[in-house]
Amino acid sequence: MKYIDVETELVDNNKTVPLTVSLCSLRDSKMVTKEFIDNYLSSQEKKYYNQLKYEARKVSYLLGRVSSKRALASFMDNDKQEIFIDKGIFHYPIIKNNNKNLTVTITHTKYVGASAAVEEHYPIGIDIETIDINHLKSIKSQMTEQEINLVENCQWEEHEGVIAIWTMKEALSKALKIGFLTSLKMYEVNSLDCDNNCIISKYKNFAMFEAKTFKLNRSIFTICYPNKCNLMLEYPTMENAFNKINIS
Repeated sequence: MKYIDVETELVDNNKTVPLTVSLCSLRDSKMVTKEFIDNYLSSQEKKYYNQLKYEARKVSYLLGRVSSKRALASFMDNDKQEIFIDKGIFHYPIIKNNNKNLTVTITHTKYVGASAAVEEHYPIGIDIETIDINHLKSIKSQMTEQEINLVENCQWEEHEGVIAIWTMKEALSKALKIGFLTSLKMYEVNSLDCDNNCIISKYKNFAMFEAKTFKLNRSIFTICYPNKCNLMLEYPTMENAFNKINIS
């Protein structure tokens, strides 16, 4: 497994709030040693992991747990195996033994995991998706007419813009901690400020949030955060991090 931690910050008026994004990549769970698993998974998590039958589920579980614990470790004194990540009723992550008042958000593709951690006063959500034109039709069918027009007027390729819209909605749903348990139209994106590799977006029904989206190799990565804050994370930093874990 390859991994990297990116330390950045939210700026809330004159307050600087540390935020860590952790990325990792893994293609085969057999490449991970027992010692590595012992260092990262709590006893409850190891019990669950050892019961998993399918390789894809093992990989995704490790991607989520390793990335989230690395993000949290930048704030906590606990060893990583002492951090137990449970899930809430709507399947959002809950940090046990959390005496630092932190929140963490988790996402993964087939081989890549990403997590972001920050103090819980600041709700955030992230999503990462592989750029796959095979999903274009189904995703576009869930978009509003305004979102389609926004993508057409953005300088990204259509398939990149469509997938970016999806990640913006997914990231918002995680910031709200409810997932896609309501109509996708509720998460409608109504503004895109685009350059070649980054989009700043806003939401029609959740004006208190905005999102920053990066085009990174064959992936689209989005982080959603309160719009009263400035997120200091920039494209060159994320590009460098993705390259170091050989995401393609």
